[in-house]
Amino acid sequence: MKYAGFIILLLAFLLNSAAAQVRDWEVHRRGLLHQSVYNTGELGRAYNAGGTVQASSPSMEWPPNSRMVLDRVNYPGQHNSFGSGIWIAGTRPQGRIYAFCGATSNSDGEPVPVVGVYSIPIEVRKMENFPVFSDGTLNPGFNPDEAEEIIISRWDTPVGVRVSRTSRAWSYPGYDSFIIYEYAFENVTNDTITDLFITFANTFGPSMFGYQRNHGDWSEGNFRGQPPAGLGDHFARFDLKRWMSYNHERDGLPDPDFFERWSMPGDRGGLNSPQSVGIMVLHYDYEHLSRRDQTTQVFILPSDSAGMWDENDKAKQPFLLRYENGNLPAETKTGTWMDPTLRRKTSIWEGVTDSTRFSDQFEPELWDYWKGRTSSSANLSWWQPVSRAYGFYPYILPPGEVMRFSVAELAGYGPGVAGDRIYTDLGGTVRAGVDAGFLFNRIPSWYDTLQYDFLGSKDYIGGDYLKTHPLPWYVTPGVVSIRDVADRVIEIYTGRPLAKYDTLQYKPEEESPFGQYNTVAIPFPAPAIRIEDTKAAANMIIWGPQVESFNTPRLHAPLSHYEVLRAPHPLGPWTVIDSVFPGDPEYFRDGEYTVIDPESNLGDNVAYAVISVDELGGRSGMTNLTTHETQAPPAQKLGKVYVIPNPLLVTSGLSGSDPGGEIGDRIQFVGLTNRCTIRIFSYTGQLINTIEHRSETYGNPWYQLSINNQIIASGVYYFVVEDLETGEMSNGKFIVIH
Repeated sequence: MKYAGFIILLLAFLLNSAAAQVRDWEVHRRGLLHQSVYNTGELGRAYNAGGTVQASSPSMEWPPNSRMVLDRVNYPGQHNSFGSGIWIAGTRPQGRIYAFCGATSNSDGEPVPVVGVYSIPIEVRKMENFPVFSDGTLNPGFNPDEAEEIIISRWDTPVGVRVSRTSRAWSYPGYDSFIIYEYAFENVTNDTITDLFITFANTFGPSMFGYQRNHGDWSEGNFRGQPPAGLGDHFARFDLKRWMSYNHERDGLPDPDFFERWSMPGDRGGLNSPQSVGIMVLHYDYEHLSRRDQTTQVFILPSDSAGMWDENDKAKQPFLLRYENGNLPAETKTGTWMDPTLRRKTSIWEGVTDSTRFSDQFEPELWDYWKGRTSSSANLSWWQPVSRAYGFYPYILPPGEVMRFSVAELAGYGPGVAGDRIYTDLGGTVRAGVDAGFLFNRIPSWYDTLQYDFLGSKDYIGGDYLKTHPLPWYVTPGVVSIRDVADRVIEIYTGRPLAKYDTLQYKPEEESPFGQYNTVAIPFPAPAIRIEDTKAAANMIIWGPQVESFNTPRLHAPLSHYEVLRAPHPLGPWTVIDSVFPGDPEYFRDGEYTVIDPESNLGDNVAYAVISVDELGGRSGMTNLTTHETQAPPAQKLGKVYVIPNPLLVTSGLSGSDPGGEIGDRIQFVGLTNRCTIRIFSYTGQLINTIEHRSETYGNPWYQLSINNQIIASGVYYFVVEDLETGEMSNGKFIVIH
């Protein structure tokens, strides 16, 4: 039986794993791409073809800190992945064995456990290499030749392969929207593992917030073979020169209500789903690839393997580029993709027709390189765009030896920029276009709309948003699209000068298994900050001068000044409230800088950041972004308690943010002592709710929710406040108008 060897080995695997670690994760938060990294192989979260994302475990969230409550709806944020992982298959004396460490589900696209089945966690740990400690002092151990944030995770598999993953992230503007993963696959058995298959299984769905706002859900499930609601605007593509598999939306899904407001300078951008997200391969192991006489692979059709062997009789890579819908059951689908006795699931570039496509639709000089490599599956459109398998095979791994791969996850503001429309890559058509031979299509952008043949009733991709609107604050000018970001990934990994891989062919088989990370100029770091309340409820932003002593041979330029920024939400709009030069006596006293926010309002949640600007205009990352609820110290004695605003005219939440609820529903009771009880009554004397205030704050928010968790109706309401220390009472009334 096909899985008999797997079952026997799995039992032994479980018996030897009693002392294993539990499933755990750390989160990359240093840059603008936030991602959860698990000690099971999973990335983002346990794979799920829909559902929501926990605030504690972002799943390719870009831009970050994007959770918000709007119109009484909780939006978990701009997450871009349904969950990813690593698939491994290998042959040992017991038979063919599989391990699906993430990106696996039941037949309905719902999560299945991987711990104890496909992976046994060993460790996960996070290391900070930022120049500034959280207390503001300089880090004497800062290594300029390493990433600012490193997560190491390790796990075992029933295949007998131990996986070590080292992931790296930076805050440098222009280099802050990608994460690089270096993998080591070690044979920890006494057997030589043959026909070893390594697959990076990723899912991309830009974005959770956009689909919730426009279609009510974020899902990759399908119904009777049809795409789910809203996914008709979702495209998968492959950039051959950058070895990059990525997704994008048709036009970015403009927000139905707040397009123009969110398009203002310093804000999030008027598009709900502007992200283009993907994976690119930086290095794959060539040394351990099997020669043709070392593999048992047999394909049903000779054409499945014709031309795939290079001059050293090793298989040309990648071997698998597969796109599918959201159901990823291991036994019925994904296992067959990595079974060497079956027909390969994606064909190779092999003949005259392919060569014609290169000369007519792509670039004929690349034909010699790509001939015999996988051409990717045909479903590069809205039909089945979310899940993909990026696989390498066949390998032979003797006991104790290690194979190494490097990949990057990345995000950009759309698939291209205005000038990229002269280039083509795979994808961008529906099945009719594929059948007609249109595999390569021009690169769209948010600068212009492109007409696409064979694209159904909506025969266009892209938009002209960036012709008339500014880039959002989290996009570095000159590093806009995912292609721009990919070129920075190659630059920082290889150590070579920045180049545009529009006409150059990147060749990961020729690159080092280890990144260089020692050539990119380092921006002047931002200081650590703290926010303090005042009696006048005006927030103070405070930081020390320690970063002014920072120096490194790769420093971009010396410090010029600081900029103090505020926003009603971490997504913006960001405004500069002050510029501060080193040692300025107006702000610097008693060894610290202090800036008062003149726009502070009691009860408001406000985001602050202080960035360093160097003498060449270079800027630090917003590494000290801090959200603070504006408050004053509690009253010493209970006196008159006020309700703000009164009357309350319920509007949308765009005037600010509040993680506790919809800001348009929020009422502030102010004038409170640190221990008191607030009771709210209707006009007829019915108790609406009781609030127990236990806080060193002057105010307390309430979101119009009754005891039964229902929004109260318009009307007049009364309240009574009792000080629990003294028994003193205060009362008043307020009006709500919906």
